[in-house]
Amino acid sequence: FLIIIVLAGFFLRAYHFSPWLHFELDQARDARVVDDALRGGPEELTLLGPKAGGTFLRLAPGFYYLQYLSGLVFGGTPVGIAFLIMLLSVASIPVFYLFIRRYFSVTLALSLTALFAVSAFFVMYGRFAWNPNILPFFLIGGMYALLCSVDTEEMNRGRWFLLAAVLLTLATHGHFLAFLAVPAITVLFLVVKRPRFSLRSWAGALLVVGALYLPMVLNEVETKGSNTKEFFAAISEKSTKEDRSLAEKFLRNTSEHALGALLITTGFEGGTFPKISLRANQPLWTCAEKCDRGKWYGVGALLLLTMSLLLLLFFWWREKEQSKKDFLLLSGLWFAVTFILFLPLSYGFAPRFLLLSGMLFVVFLGLLLVGVQKILGGGKIGTGVVIGVVLFLVAFNLFFLTGRFSELARAGTEVVDSPPDRILKERIRVTLEQQNHIVDFFEGRYREQHFPIYMFSEPQHRRALKYLLERRGIENAVLGFDGVYQEGLYFLVLRAQSDLEDALKKYRASYMVGETTPFGTLVVIELLPKPETILAKRQDFSVVQPSDSTAPPRYTWREFFDRHNQSANDQQEGSLEQTEDQEADQANQPDN
Repeated sequence: FLIIIVLAGFFLRAYHFSPWLHFELDQARDARVVDDALRGGPEELTLLGPKAGGTFLRLAPGFYYLQYLSGLVFGGTPVGIAFLIMLLSVASIPVFYLFIRRYFSVTLALSLTALFAVSAFFVMYGRFAWNPNILPFFLIGGMYALLCSVDTEEMNRGRWFLLAAVLLTLATHGHFLAFLAVPAITVLFLVVKRPRFSLRSWAGALLVVGALYLPMVLNEVETKGSNTKEFFAAISEKSTKEDRSLAEKFLRNTSEHALGALLITTGFEGGTFPKISLRANQPLWTCAEKCDRGKWYGVGALLLLTMSLLLLLFFWWREKEQSKKDFLLLSGLWFAVTFILFLPLSYGFAPRFLLLSGMLFVVFLGLLLVGVQKILGGGKIGTGVVIGVVLFLVAFNLFFLTGRFSELARAGTEVVDSPPDRILKERIRVTLEQQNHIVDFFEGRYREQHFPIYMFSEPQHRRALKYLLERRGIENAVLGFDGVYQEGLYFLVLRAQSDLEDALKKYRASYMVGETTPFGTLVVIELLPKPETILAKRQDFSVVQPSDSTAPPRYTWREFFDRHNQSANDQQEGSLEQTEDQEADQANQPDN
């Protein structure tokens, strides 16, 4: 049964993986870094990873190294460097089974694993490359290894502890919040459990953490702690961003978790919750028409989440078997730490945050089902009800996934009307296949006239299209950033459902509007420069534009060693010059 579940999870994640790949701003940014390493060798890998959202803080580089490995094995293309991330998502399914099997029966553990495997939330995040997407595998695997390391009946507890150190440390490379939450959860759990590991195991775990953070440390030494300064700036900015009271943040955080639980277990994105604010210490509830349609789903999800948390405490208090008690303890700490960590961010809550703790909602559902089994007295009736509930939720997720896949299939040829997206926060569906068709169009025009392409679009599409153009060796620049030239082809790439006339207003002074070519959810509009706006015949692309980025420096391994080799050579030359000067001075001194 587990093999069937894993194969089903693989199918959902790999189905049309290449043509429907989600490839936008962040993916193109990461692909450039990996491409440099695939061309120049592993020494071109960076010492720091991607930037944390909305800050200049950079994460540790483990995600880039995984993408580099994926590119070596599966090819240096957007699909190739994403393939290993998809496989890690698939691998999280059997690891999740091992994790929950420490508490639940075989039947219930398999049922919950089936739900986890087909959860629309985890399936969609397993279908493309992004640094948060590695979290489920490394977090679940790390927590399982941590539980094994404190189990007195487990052999090789020290090795389990080392494995936990490896997996959990790599999890902290995936997201800024994981960097904060994972150490807190681990330390709290170890403080409560007080396991007796050998000095060798403790030393090995510290060595693992140090080795996996060595690249970041080297970059910090070279830049005099610039990324550390950004770390404290990011904490200060994110914690003070919302001018809301703690009570308001708590209520908002609670509602976001309830809606997250509804989304992850059912795939249903229509749940809502009234907006709650405090005025004169009195709660003010507002719920417009759109909110009103889904509020009871949200309220119901909140009640079930509250019941599951109460059951967690109750089962932990009554549990006699130590391994099961440890499972409940770790699950409770995991949820509590992440809930507290999300409090300052509750009004800017992003769906990707749930990659850090969303798997717990499946665990909490299992606790509710255990409670139902106990009420029904167990036996075949209780087991049948439990399996029936899970199969219903599995069917629900498959229904919503089918709808989403249908939208992806039609995105390149139809103006697909997508409902509000609570999973990826996409405004429209755009696929890699669709983007490649647009680049094919650009390439055809480029080969006809051999003029550079000047293109403008929304940032998430613009950077991806520029990357795909550059891979084909097509000269290109951002329209409106580098002037207007006689030899140039000018295009806008806009959402088909946007107000095209309004978008064209600011361009009409300098361009005449040419042909519009539809590409499903996107359209390409050609612009023809007016003669009086042309600055020169052709842009000189050999002139490298200086970077205006204010982000802290990020070195590659090659740059780091080159700098140190140069520093050592300078010191050696300085020492040699000093010796030669001393010898010259001595030669010029009169004899005594």
